[in-house]
Amino acid sequence: MSVVSVDTRDAAEVIKVLDAAAECMRTAEGRRGATKWIPSRGTLFATGDLHDNIDHLQTILKIADLDRWPHHHIILHELIHGEVSMGGMDTSYRMLVRAAELVVAYPRQVHPLLANHELAQLCKLRISKGAGEQVSQFLDGLEWVFGDQAPHVSDAIDRFILAMPLALRTTSGLFCAHSTPPPYEVESVDVDALDRDLDPMSYDDRDGLAWQFTWGRDQTPESSKRMAERLGAQLMVCGHAHVEYGAEALSPELLLLNSDHARGVVVEILLEGPMPPASELVDEVHYLALIGLKG
Repeated sequence: MSVVSVDTRDAAEVIKVLDAAAECMRTAEGRRGATKWIPSRGTLFATGDLHDNIDHLQTILKIADLDRWPHHHIILHELIHGEVSMGGMDTSYRMLVRAAELVVAYPRQVHPLLANHELAQLCKLRISKGAGEQVSQFLDGLEWVFGDQAPHVSDAIDRFILAMPLALRTTSGLFCAHSTPPPYEVESVDVDALDRDLDPMSYDDRDGLAWQFTWGRDQTPESSKRMAERLGAQLMVCGHAHVEYGAEALSPELLLLNSDHARGVVVEILLEGPMPPASELVDEVHYLALIGLKG
């Protein structure tokens, strides 16, 4: 299926595609509350944080070849707030628009997941990744591009973010999220709530479910093993950590990925199961920059 590219400077077109994608995500087959369940067949191309790296996104799409392989899936998270700003403004809203275009074109194959930078943008929380305060820079970018239509575009972006699932799962034992709760919350987190719609407090309260599965840090091999047990998962795949070489097996149950920097990766996971240990997948990653250089 061909992806219809909208004019990212046209507020009406941007709002239309963001709302269409939000509707696709909310009503998708397999959507159960805050979780997207996909069939245990085919291949998932798992990514980590992208942070406005459009070149790496294009390489991921090239590898996954969604038109040729209808049982290929992609997860996308941490799309916004890149390292480069333009005159102190962040125009990474365009990555959200690109993701929305892909969701509309491939609603069963492309799966954005809620991440902490999208959550920060939704809640208008101050956040920085080394290029200044990025939520304000993002809003400045919208105002620069859209003028008096910027608030309407921002509202559509919020609706798109609110429609994102927290997790992608399979019955074969795979669990993907931006992060997992820190060790001190592993026993208290309500894992059953992942199959229910999130209430507003899940987004606003820093103890809420959306925060736990997007901001969680300091996982250990022991806490990861216990978290996988509580989820009934054999393998958890997350981002939210700086992984120097793109992929790291924190434990047999937890694989951490980065996709935004020079050593960013994507990894193929066969969905039929059983899930391999994380260390096995580290040896099978695709380095996005190298593939991009080959054209």
